[in-house]
Amino acid sequence: MKSRVKRFWAGVVLLAGLAAGGAWVSATAPGSAPAVTAGPPMPSASSATHGVAAPALADQAGMATGPVSTAGPAAAASAAALASATPSQALRALTRCYAADSCRLTRGEGLDEHFAVVGLVLQQLERLTTQGSPAEQAAWARELLAFPDGHVQAAALALAARLPPSADTVAAAVSALAKTYDAVLLGKAYPVLQQWQQLGLNSGYDDMLLGLVHTGGWQAAQSVADNVRPFLNAGNVGRFAQVARELPPGARQQSLLRALRDYQLLQQGG
Repeated sequence: MKSRVKRFWAGVVLLAGLAAGGAWVSATAPGSAPAVTAGPPMPSASSATHGVAAPALADQAGMATGPVSTAGPAAAASAAALASATPSQALRALTRCYAADSCRLTRGEGLDEHFAVVGLVLQQLERLTTQGSPAEQAAWARELLAFPDGHVQAAALALAARLPPSADTVAAAVSALAKTYDAVLLGKAYPVLQQWQQLGLNSGYDDMLLGLVHTGGWQAAQSVADNVRPFLNAGNVGRFAQVARELPPGARQQSLLRALRDYQLLQQGG
C-alpha cells in the first residue's frame, strides 16, 4: 500500500512539473503540419520574413483539415514552419488566421498586418504552381479569387488562366469580379475572360459587366465601359444599350455608346 501511495504522489509531482514548464506538441501523423508549441512561443533567429516578426498562426498543427481553434493562446509558428509545410497546408493556415484576425505577423495593425499576410500568401501560391497538383491549383485559384486583396486575386486569376478551364473556375472569377472596385484587376481579367469566352465558358458575364458599368464603383465602371466591346453580342447588346440610356452624361456613357457603335459597325461589315 505504501509503495502505491508513493508512486501516486510521484506521478502528481511529475505532471505538475510538466504543466509548469509548458509542453511541446509535435504532429507526427503522415502528411501532418510541422511541429508547434502548446506553451509560450520561443523566439527563433530564422523567424523573420521580409522584416516582420514570426507569424503566430492559430491552430498550425490542424491547418491541413481541422477547424481553427478558439481555445487558449494561438500556437506559435515560424516562417520555417510554413516553408516546411505543403503549399496547401500553409495557404490554409494563412487564410484561416486572416479570416479570424489572429495571424499576428507584425507588431502593427491594419494595413501592415494585411500586407504581411498578402506577401506570405503570394509566396505560397507561387510554391503551389510547382509543387501542387492541378486539382490543388484549381481549388486554390477559385478560393483565392475571393481573397480581399487585388494582388492575391490577380495571382489567382493568372493561375486559373494557365489551368484547363472549367465552369466552376469561371463562376468563381465572375463572382469575385462582380464585387470589385479595382480597375487594375479588371484590366488583367479581360484577356482571361475573353480566353474563356472563346471556349464558350462565359456564363454570368452579362450580369457581371452590366452591374459594374451601371452601378459599380467609378473606376471599375469606367473600366468596363472602355473595354466592353469584345463582350457584346446579339443576346446582350440591347441590355447594354438600355443601360447607356440610363447613365448620366459623362465619360462612362460616352465610352459605352462608342462601344455600342463599334459593335454595330462590325456587324454591318464596317
